[in-house]
Amino acid sequence: MTLFDRLLNDYKEAMKEKNEAKKVVLNLVLSKIKNKKIELQKELEDADILGILKKELKEILETIWFLKQANKTNDLLIEEQKKALLEFYLPATMNKEQTTELIKKLISDHNITDLRTQRGLLMKELMANYKEQIDWSLVNEIINEMIG
Repeated sequence: MTLFDRLLNDYKEAMKEKNEAKKVVLNLVLSKIKNKKIELQKELEDADILGILKKELKEILETIWFLKQANKTNDLLIEEQKKALLEFYLPATMNKEQTTELIKKLISDHNITDLRTQRGLLMKELMANYKEQIDWSLVNEIINEMIG
């Protein structure tokens, strides 16, 4: 079953169960998928759909940040539910410890001696083999700490 099929089935279930929050989020995601499909004039693969989900999640995280600043707890709760729903469809990402260990291993494996000048080599390796498993903002944070 493709990711699109899963999303569509879950949307239908949300309609049957009258789960408004889930229905609204999945409807938004499905419409973005449909628009992207029209834009590209081809069927989307799971990787394309994951990109759409990640983009939506990023927007929700920004909204959560602003709501926390404004101390809007009711709206914050709704956005947290949306975040949890989208994260359910995304592959699990490595935590900070796992990401740090991976970066240290790659630095060792590729004989990287200066992260300032060889950062691109590390990023290329991460992108090629670990693209879906890591949080890129976390990678940058860890690398900046190592350079720091």
